[in-house]
Amino acid sequence: MTEFDPKSVEFLGLLTQVEDELLSGGQLSLQAAEVALGEIADGVIVTDARGRVTYSNPLVSEMTGDLVGLLPGQLLNDSLQLVDSNGAPLPVLPAADTDPADLPSVREFRACILRIDDGAEPVEVNVQVIAVREAAALKNFVLILRHTTAARRISSRLSWQTSHDPLTQLPNRQFFESELQRVLSLCVDKRQHHVLLYLDVYHFKVVNDTLGYSAGDQLLVQLAQLLRRCLSGGDIFARVGSDEFAILLRDCTVEEARRVVLRLRNAVNGFAFRWEGNDSRVALSIGAVTADRHAPPASQLLATANDACCAARDQGRNRVKLFSDSRKVLEKRRQTTWVAEINAALREDRMLLYRQPVVALQQGQRIHHYEILVRMRGRNGDIISPGMFLPAAERYGLIEEVDRWVIRKVFAYMALEQRQGEGGFSYAINISGISLGDETFADYVLQELTEAGVAPSRVQFEITETSAIDNLERALIFIHKLRAAGCSFALDDFGRGVSSLAYLRQLPVDFLKIDGSFVRNMLEDEIDSAIVSTVDHLAKRMGISTIAEYAETPELLEKLRLMGVDYAQGFGIAAASCLPEIHGNNAE
Repeated sequence: MTEFDPKSVEFLGLLTQVEDELLSGGQLSLQAAEVALGEIADGVIVTDARGRVTYSNPLVSEMTGDLVGLLPGQLLNDSLQLVDSNGAPLPVLPAADTDPADLPSVREFRACILRIDDGAEPVEVNVQVIAVREAAALKNFVLILRHTTAARRISSRLSWQTSHDPLTQLPNRQFFESELQRVLSLCVDKRQHHVLLYLDVYHFKVVNDTLGYSAGDQLLVQLAQLLRRCLSGGDIFARVGSDEFAILLRDCTVEEARRVVLRLRNAVNGFAFRWEGNDSRVALSIGAVTADRHAPPASQLLATANDACCAARDQGRNRVKLFSDSRKVLEKRRQTTWVAEINAALREDRMLLYRQPVVALQQGQRIHHYEILVRMRGRNGDIISPGMFLPAAERYGLIEEVDRWVIRKVFAYMALEQRQGEGGFSYAINISGISLGDETFADYVLQELTEAGVAPSRVQFEITETSAIDNLERALIFIHKLRAAGCSFALDDFGRGVSSLAYLRQLPVDFLKIDGSFVRNMLEDEIDSAIVSTVDHLAKRMGISTIAEYAETPELLEKLRLMGVDYAQGFGIAAASCLPEIHGNNAE
């Protein structure tokens, strides 16, 4: 029998010798050991005394043909199929009731691994017994799987390196796309169907920006390990972008995929990333698309899943969007139709301004200011809600034109109010992330404000937490310029993102709008109530006033008042309504 590479065996021997030091103080040392094991050209598997897998390095998945590899908790004798030269099964580990004293410290033999693609991989197997010296008790088994020729070892290692991501040790985009195409080519009848998932790590950029790239890398490694444990052996899991993953759920219905998605989301929801004393929580945006005999080529199907993921991300954290290919075509066609309709509405002055009051809870629900909302009048006279056309405006670059139209019309209306002696109320205007990132937008607003002659103290701008973070530098410039002129600012949807507290100190805002998802269920959900109370308390300590969204009942308004929240808006106060007519009004 060919001798094993002594460096591999020596490394594992050294690892066991320093085991106590690694476990007592050194998570970093364990990580370094795992990296080292991942770089050698042999398959390495570690099990506990009962034969359950605790670790396997990437070369094991290459040898078995299973992209997921051996997962922690699996029984090795059930998961790794070895046969002798005659095809007879070979047990990898001894029976569970074997006396540890009867076990040889090292056992070597030749075998063939039965791969999941029905191939057979000849290997040399080395099984080492790790015992607790003081108690003479069995603790672990360590297996080394080695190709029988040096050329095959090198070829296997190079193959793995060109098809896998070196950071997460997952398959890369190129390999995933080729495997996806291969699977699609085998879908020859209607009973064969799969589901493709596209995952985006929500606000991964925040971890990179606040904690550094090393933290971002470690977050991806831990997430990859976490998500991998939620999948079955036949699924294909890959890293396809900087903070993006793709999963092909093979032989899976949509209902089964929903259960897998739920497992993935629950796993991430319960995960806290710790780095140098800081805890960060992340979330997933997931796009899903069915893959069957009617599916387009792999590259197009992957792009469709990515589009679905983007749609989920636009709806907020922890969202899932399922598109079949035909639905995606219809969605694109619908949004393309809205592009023409938005252009026509701007040209024909069919955009409408609505307003919703924001009341002072501590002053008898006196109206403090109004939030400006935009609607569209359809060609048949129907009023169209913003959720129907604003997503298309944002996707196809029309939102800046909409924002500028709103600015002009609102300032004209406010100027008319002042001339009529009705200039007591302030108005809050929403600014999109795209406009916030435009370096000319602040100067445009200042010019329109000056020409209209509107008192800047009557103008408030609302920016969402997400848009402020994505355009932080431009957002700070915009805020400082307009605040210097006398305008005020509100940070909208506060608490929805994972980065709220990390960025709040950097954004000089006057109001925090507590996200309505927490406010709506305050009466029934103690956690939501505690979150609202905490945000309000934090804001007060920073000299920032709070506004509660989605205040929909008198009971909820009363609880918010008793809690100390400053302002509220919602259907419990008044629905949004069209700007009232003023004699001589030319704002609409």
